[in-house]
Amino acid sequence: MSASDAYLKAVATRRTHYAITNKSSVPDAKIEAIIKEAVKHSPTSFNIQSSRVVLVIGAENTKLWKLITETVTKGLEGDHKTHVEGRLAGFSAGYGSVLFFEDQKVIDDITVKFPVYTNEFPVWSTNAAGILQHVVWTSLTLEGLGASLQHYGAKPEVAAAIHQAFDLPTTWTSTAIMPFGDPASPPGEKTFTPVEDRVKVFKA
Repeated sequence: MSASDAYLKAVATRRTHYAITNKSSVPDAKIEAIIKEAVKHSPTSFNIQSSRVVLVIGAENTKLWKLITETVTKGLEGDHKTHVEGRLAGFSAGYGSVLFFEDQKVIDDITVKFPVYTNEFPVWSTNAAGILQHVVWTSLTLEGLGASLQHYGAKPEVAAAIHQAFDLPTTWTSTAIMPFGDPASPPGEKTFTPVEDRVKVFKA
């Protein structure tokens, strides 16, 4: 197997796991090391290194999802509230979560230096966020952990609650939250549209 074959096999292995447990077969130190390596080596435009990550485990993870649940379900009633609470309980049941952010101050500072790219830097920041999330997700998968990617931090009220609870800089903008833990069950089947319809090749 070539180096690229091994890498692409890892990419294909990554799946969405909604059913996770509050246990981890991977030591905390290893999870932390994976995240630090991913943050260090994932690319950013102009090498501005704008990505930020918060790792919460155990009781801190419970605190995170408790405040998310309280904030998201505020004002909801009946079956709708029950449904949302049930979905969030699945994430709360995990061992930990990885919170991804982009530091807007870093992006604003580089925009001042290169105003010609004012419209591009937010797009490039999104690219950087996605790359980092994929690197972390795939790495956790290779260690046997299950994870999914959630975006509750996009809600201003949730973002404010998270920033206050964990005393985070106000310039950090949430891009995603990744709850993880040992898988409770296999992921569902994944279907694919024909790749021939999604890739075009032109060569002389």
